[in-house]
Amino acid sequence: MATLQPGWKVKGIYHETCASEGYCPYYFGRDKEGGCRYFMVFRITEGSADGVDLAGITAIYTGDLPYPTYAEVTAKGSEGAIYINDSATPEQRAVLDILAVEALGAALMKRVLGLHYVPMVIEEDEGSVHFRMPTGEMRMELTKGFDGGPVRLENQTLPFLSNVKAAHSPYWNWADHGRHFEYTNRCGTWADFEMAAPPA
Repeated sequence: MATLQPGWKVKGIYHETCASEGYCPYYFGRDKEGGCRYFMVFRITEGSADGVDLAGITAIYTGDLPYPTYAEVTAKGSEGAIYINDSATPEQRAVLDILAVEALGAALMKRVLGLHYVPMVIEEDEGSVHFRMPTGEMRMELTKGFDGGPVRLENQTLPFLSNVKAAHSPYWNWADHGRHFEYTNRCGTWADFEMAAPPA
């Protein structure tokens, strides 16, 4: 199996919503009856792998977490599909074919149903963002606190996230690989992310 050279590193903005009406219990290491589903976005703003610049790449992960306990989720992960903006160059795709499966999604998506390069439309305004692709769509808005600033989450369970802010998804959907998820008014997360090759 192809592998990436040591030294890869990517960082950017992370958006994620799921099937939870309240904040996702997995962020607190808690169980969730019935498992969960998710629409997860990595927007790479800086970084490279194997000498290839990856700034500007967006990767969307949509999937199913069928396990109700946090221990099962961390051990068994999920199954779903990966979508990357089709503006990626051939050089970027050669790297992303590995990075998207083995690095970005490895902590959560254990069974990849497919990796697809698709057209994406991303519309962003102050405190909101809207993602559209052929098989799914998600809109997200930052949740504001008493002082008008974002509500923040400290010391959550995903080590690659920082500056974690609560958000709200008025709607999200995904239909592909025999799955059809459609939700309204769900929880969300808007954060910074950073991932790098593990120490040799």
